[in-house]
Amino acid sequence: MKRLICLALALIFPNLAVAQIVGLGTTQIGATSQLSIGIAKVVSDKSGLQMRTQPMAGAAQYAPLVNAGDIDFGISNIVELHYLIEGKAIIEGRKNPDLRMAARLVPWYTGLVVKGDSPYRSLKDMKGQPVPYGFTGNPLGRVLIDGFLANAGLSAADIRQVPVPSFPRMFDAFKQQQTVGSIATVGSAQLKEWEVALGSVRYLPFDDSAGAVAALHKFIPFSYVVNYQPGPGTTGIAVPTKMVVFDYTLWVNKNVKDDVVAKVTEALFSNPQPLKDSSPLWKEFDPSLMSKALGVDYHPGAIRFYRSKGMWPGKK
Repeated sequence: MKRLICLALALIFPNLAVAQIVGLGTTQIGATSQLSIGIAKVVSDKSGLQMRTQPMAGAAQYAPLVNAGDIDFGISNIVELHYLIEGKAIIEGRKNPDLRMAARLVPWYTGLVVKGDSPYRSLKDMKGQPVPYGFTGNPLGRVLIDGFLANAGLSAADIRQVPVPSFPRMFDAFKQQQTVGSIATVGSAQLKEWEVALGSVRYLPFDDSAGAVAALHKFIPFSYVVNYQPGPGTTGIAVPTKMVVFDYTLWVNKNVKDDVVAKVTEALFSNPQPLKDSSPLWKEFDPSLMSKALGVDYHPGAIRFYRSKGMWPGKK
């Protein structure tokens, strides 16, 4: 469709230079959507391309479209990307082998948020409590909840499962106090919204012992636990809190032209401040880490750009 629009404009206005339109699969709401808005604006302003976001319920829905070449780019965390490529967990039996890395973006600090005045002090306290589950429209939510519970020695059988189809519904269920907690990313807009609606919120800490982290990795591979320090923009973290971290990534269909991918990566690399101005989620964006090895092959256009910057020592 985007190519037909460009062709029509070229026929109607033959002297008009029409920027190439590229699509970015993303979510309808939440932290992923916030990142995508910043990416699309910087790419559109700085690359000579026009990037349009294409919101859906989750990556399990837009990854097959990127894999098929119907959408150019997609965005997700690295945990999700591995599952998408392998056809496991969040998209069981449906492999997406034509996805390639374009860039590592930011570390993603996530966890389970509860009301600030609730009696729950640890993930173990979720036993017997109403917790969001199901996530038929975005299976990543189920994977994360399973991982969070496993870190505390629990499973889905130990909670009162409150069926939610998607992250937006989970956010609303917590706001309405139909659940005692919700998955949330540090810096996301939902935290401020909940703070207004509920008075205050706080994250439950994770267990960073070897056994607990190993249990976490059974569901959330490529993650790690760090002690996150409170500071500006860290709603929900009033004291140092152990959080789960994994990297967020921009990915692309392997057949997208090299020069398009190079332009997108160059726009992000050369314009960190506009990205950081767009959302606190970009606070730790470091262009020098865009080519970080995360176990997924990079697109040749991205490799070409990183080599031009001396950032490509044969990484995958």
